Amino acid sequence: MTRALGTALCVLGVALGAGCGHAQPASRTQLTVVALDEWVGRAVFHLECAPAGGDVPHAAAACAAIARQPQLITQPKPFVCSGGPDSWWDITVVGRLNGRPIRSSFSTCWTPQMATIRRLGLQKALLKHLVARRHETILAGTTQQIPAGVLRSTDLVSCDILGHHLSTPVPDTTGPDAKVSTGFGGAGYTSVVLSVAHNLDGSVTASCHVGSS
Repeated sequence: MTRALGTALCVLGVALGAGCGHAQPASRTQLTVVALDEWVGRAVFHLECAPAGGDVPHAAAACAAIARQPQLITQPKPFVCSGGPDSWWDITVVGRLNGRPIRSSFSTCWTPQMATIRRLGLQKALLKHLVARRHETILAGTTQQIPAGVLRSTDLVSCDILGHHLSTPVPDTTGPDAKVSTGFGGAGYTSVVLSVAHNLDGSVTASCHVGSS
C-alpha cells in the first residue's frame, strides 16, 4: 500500500468514525447507572464490556445478560411496589451500548424483582455505591438562591430555627412542582418550615421561616 493510499483510507476512516492507527471495537459497551432517591441519596455504578470491567459486583455476568437481552437497558420494565419513600428510585443509564450512544431513564422499586437491577447484579450493592451528599446551610428567616451546580438532586439543605434543626433534600426533578418541605409545629408551638425548590436552570431556592408552608 502506498503512503498516499494509506492516508486516503485513514481520512475515510475518520469520516466514518473509525479513526486511524488502531481498530475501534464496534461492540464496545460503557454504561453509567445513576440512581436517585430523595430520601436516601445518589448511587452511581459503572459497567464496561469487551473486556468486562467497572465497579458492579459481577461485571462479566452483567455483560453476558445485556448481550443476551439488550432490552434490559433499552426497554427496562419497572417493578411497582407498595414500599415507603426509600423504595422508589429514579434511574438513568447513559453511555454506549454495542458502540451506540444510549440514554435510558425509568423509575422503579429497588428490588431483584425488577429485571434490570437483578440481571446487572445491583440489588445488594446499593449502599456501597452511595456517594457523599453535598450540604448547604441557610440562615433562619431567610430565602436564599443557591446557584446551579452547587447542589445536585438528592443533596441536602438545612437550617436551625427556634431551637429546631430542619433538613430536607433537593428534589430529583426540576420545575414549578419540584418542591419539598419539612417543618415543626403543633398546639402550643410556633410553626417553622424549611422549603426547597429545584428550579429549571438547576439552581435551588431555599426558604427557612416561621409559619406554615
